[in-house]
Amino acid sequence: MGAYFDGMLRYFEFSGRSTRTQYWMFYLIQLLMLAAGIIVDYKMGGAISTRMNRMPVTLFMMFIHLVPASTVQVRRLHDIGRSGGWYLLNFVPFGGLVLLYWACLGSDQSNRYDVMTPASAALPQSSIPRGVRMGNTLVAGRTGPSPTEGRFI
Repeated sequence: MGAYFDGMLRYFEFSGRSTRTQYWMFYLIQLLMLAAGIIVDYKMGGAISTRMNRMPVTLFMMFIHLVPASTVQVRRLHDIGRSGGWYLLNFVPFGGLVLLYWACLGSDQSNRYDVMTPASAALPQSSIPRGVRMGNTLVAGRTGPSPTEGRFI
């Protein structure tokens, strides 16, 4: 569940990396929640009757996971050393198969998404506190907590 919550807490965070485990656990839990939404809608009579053919719980599950699924995919691309722009392959025929293959690859231990400039080293790397956030926990050149860690701004 930690990988799922990490993806949801880093809702609009396209920078950084997501490991293979984080990526697949996020999508597994998302799939299970979507299946649960379909079951709830089915029990309420959705997709069977004309009274409720929109399946609101399923649509809600899809809506709340739309952005986090994209950000997790982009961070996974960063983890294998590719630009987030490759996410646009989703809109090309069979491009999703390429992204699926890349999602199965192991992490690239050192790539350009780990490099920090001296100016960016002073800035907090995430809005999520280090104890909650998964992945990217080791930031080069920093030994202490970030300036805003533990405070609500």
